[in-house]
Amino acid sequence: MSRSRLPTIRAFQNPLQLFGLVLLTIPLAQPLLAADPNDRLSAAQTLLLTGRYAKAAMAFQAELAQANHAVPAAVGLARCHRAQGQGGAAMAVLAKTFHAHPDAAALPAELARLALEQGDYPLAEKHVAQSLAIDEAQVLARLVQADLLTAHGELEEADKAYAWLVDRYNQRVNVSNPDTLRWIGQAAACYARWNRLHDQFSLLVNELYPSALRLDKNYWPAHLEAGLLYLEKFNQAEAERSLQAALAINPRSPDVNAALARLAIQNYRLDDARRYLRQALLVHPTHRQSRMMQADIHIANFQPEQAATVLEAVRQDHVRDEQALGRLAAAYGILDGLSDEGRSPRMDQLLVDAERHNPHCGQVYFAAAGTLDKARRFPTAALMLERAIERMPQLVGPRGQLGLMYMRLGREDDARKVLAESHDIDPFNVRVSNSLKVLEVLETYETLETEHFILRFDGRQDALLARYAARHLEAIYPELCERLDFTPSEKTLFEIFNRARNTDGHGWFSARMVGLPNIHTIGACAGKMVAITSPSAMKKRFNWAQVLRHEFVHVLNLQQTRFNVPHWFTEALAVLLEDQPRSAAWDAMLARRVPAGQVFDLNSINLGFIRPASSEDWQMAYCQAEIYAQYLVDTYGEASLGKMLTAYRDHCNTAAAIERVCGVDVAKFEQGYQQYLQAIVAKLGPVDSDQRPVRFSQLVRMAAERPDDVDLQARLALAYLERRSTAQAGRLADQVLKRSPRHPVATLVKAKLLISIGEASTAGEKLTACLDREHPNLPVVKLLASLHYRQAEWQETETLYTLGQSHDRGNLAWTRSLAMVYLKTGQTKKLVEALTRLATASSDDLPVRKKLAQLALQAGDYQAAMGWANQALQIDVNDPSIHRMLAMALAATKQFEAAAAEYRVALELRPGDRASRLALVRVLLAAGKQAAARTALEPLATQQPDHPEVVKLQEQLERESK
Repeated sequence: MSRSRLPTIRAFQNPLQLFGLVLLTIPLAQPLLAADPNDRLSAAQTLLLTGRYAKAAMAFQAELAQANHAVPAAVGLARCHRAQGQGGAAMAVLAKTFHAHPDAAALPAELARLALEQGDYPLAEKHVAQSLAIDEAQVLARLVQADLLTAHGELEEADKAYAWLVDRYNQRVNVSNPDTLRWIGQAAACYARWNRLHDQFSLLVNELYPSALRLDKNYWPAHLEAGLLYLEKFNQAEAERSLQAALAINPRSPDVNAALARLAIQNYRLDDARRYLRQALLVHPTHRQSRMMQADIHIANFQPEQAATVLEAVRQDHVRDEQALGRLAAAYGILDGLSDEGRSPRMDQLLVDAERHNPHCGQVYFAAAGTLDKARRFPTAALMLERAIERMPQLVGPRGQLGLMYMRLGREDDARKVLAESHDIDPFNVRVSNSLKVLEVLETYETLETEHFILRFDGRQDALLARYAARHLEAIYPELCERLDFTPSEKTLFEIFNRARNTDGHGWFSARMVGLPNIHTIGACAGKMVAITSPSAMKKRFNWAQVLRHEFVHVLNLQQTRFNVPHWFTEALAVLLEDQPRSAAWDAMLARRVPAGQVFDLNSINLGFIRPASSEDWQMAYCQAEIYAQYLVDTYGEASLGKMLTAYRDHCNTAAAIERVCGVDVAKFEQGYQQYLQAIVAKLGPVDSDQRPVRFSQLVRMAAERPDDVDLQARLALAYLERRSTAQAGRLADQVLKRSPRHPVATLVKAKLLISIGEASTAGEKLTACLDREHPNLPVVKLLASLHYRQAEWQETETLYTLGQSHDRGNLAWTRSLAMVYLKTGQTKKLVEALTRLATASSDDLPVRKKLAQLALQAGDYQAAMGWANQALQIDVNDPSIHRMLAMALAATKQFEAAAAEYRVALELRPGDRASRLALVRVLLAAGKQAAARTALEPLATQQPDHPEVVKLQEQLERESK
């Protein structure tokens, strides 16, 4: 058998120096157990590694009777049992074989590993002693011994035990077993973490684990261990690649499926996570890591009761599992309500018990922090991370997570220190590295501090936005605090991110909140701070004022409930308190979905926010949440909102909060809400519902099967036309029209064909003849209206677009078309009404608001002009023309100082704008500020001294100065 040498893991002899790992490439070697490809043990091992456990077990069982094969066969058979959750059977076969082969150190080592996994530490210690008594260098026994010392909190001894494994295999020991490399890799990884040897990460994943695969190409645990290291560093792409490589070898491995579920949960791909867990638990029904991932999914779905139930079952199998213990403690805290100190009675009992068994139980607190993070209990998660570091400073992960948590809590100075420490220890953690880059960008930002807010922003790109944002926030502060009956104890931090260092503003915003570039919103609140993407950094601008208002509502109700408010209710309040009318698109969505029963209830609405099946589901969740809040107000009074928040602060769940505030149980509340929802829909009127799209091939097949169905034949004709098969389209349309002369879809096809050959007049006649104004075909209406529009036949065009609008309420294209007609025909009043409807439907529509401001100025309605101009600035504060319009309206109402401020902003944005400078001088004169007017006029007086307006203003200044 060819043998390979372990990569060197060198230990410095100077006790003042740390161990260093230098891994050399292992040369190619033959597969584990035998070089002969026909060897039965080798074949059984391949069956085991590729997940064919039943066949592998039969193969190993057949070899047990062979004295020279009994030990490896017993190990292989035990691993078959272990992979399927049959721990008792695994231990029985190992014990029986050990009785027959008492000199085989591998057998008690495997028994020790199983006992450790089952939480039977005394039994594990017994088997470790047995194994080491036979062979003091037995690798697995040494690793289990080190892990047992860690579990007992004997960290110095554990560190020495891991170091022994590293040192032992620095001594040029030959290795032919990939398991040995795996155990050494686990020891080396732990030793490297504890002793801050961060350079070993790349050596492990690039050298040691690939060497194990060279020993056996089917050795999927090498891919798994690499994937877990990448997962630890949040290098998700490499983690996915490694774990999928492991899965390709053994798709039935519970360990691999559980790891992939963990990765999916990190990205909120919960359906994928469930799929992996189903496979894992199908093979191993009590797989502990998989069940903990199930609990994580429940936490992510706001189901702490279900999470606790799963974790309680896990603890029955392994009472000391620190990962399960920490998760369960956090779940109890979420269920029972967390004090300001971050504890609850049941949670406290578990943590005290954990500390009694292991004074250095940092893993318990780290696991608890992860669960609290998923449940958005950020302050308590930070406390748990601090305790994890205090209890076990050797851990690497908690420091990075604590830095990220400090970032979310707005404690950036603390975050900078902790993240820098974490990066020095582990520079491969992607989230830590990204967060440090965010802090570097923030160091270049300017700060604007007001009475209640601190704003951070790019002074070169967003100084003006910051000024207006600060003004807006201070304006809404008293109103929102009064309506929610809560005032924050400290100033709220808002950060505005724009493009920097070849990364767009949204990338920096996302990294600011989670350390990864995968947030799909433009604003986010962590309770103590808010981050938003600058509107100027987006391809499409948005209403930044509405976003700030929405996020500040989150700040208030997260703090006032001590982060106990459920997701649906904080979003309900945020949308309700935007004080915007429900959009036409939302009305159309309600009119379609409510009658079809496609609605959320209080049990499912949270999933609409965090895991929507579609973008419309996401919109529906927001829409329904707002209606839930409005239902509370209309049925139980305005004060019910504050009372609900108080109930959540007092640790009530939603059912208990509703019963306390409304005096009814959830079923009764839901019944009333459904009636309220139905009443809203009843008032909406008709909404057009288009036929569901059908694939062309399917449509052809359906039409062939039903040749007498004129509707289906007409749909096929239209499909042919859309595919530019005009001959087939015309032939089918003619056949339909012979049987149904006024068929709207067939007529539509014929009309489009006529228009294509220049016979628009004939097309119009045919469309007019087929139009049913009671039940119109909307594409017919649209095409006919466009023909009248081309001919400037405005009355009929308006009538048709109005008809379309009345039957297709959610489609704003009709309103836009009407606005064009009104603009062409000078119907200003109707134009304003149409534009107002468009503005109401979209808070981000800038051109509509600018036009409304212009029309209001022309009409002398200066209050309306100011309102629309201000709304326009809340979308694009850098548009000088909007500042000019606002200034004109302010000047017309004799608000001269405010008008002067707006003209100055217009000039700041466009310094050469002569009209704005002249207007500034006039309003300053009107305000009696001659000196300021003279200073403002000076650039024009120097550049254009002979300009008539300049001369006129200079003369006025001279007269007024006398």
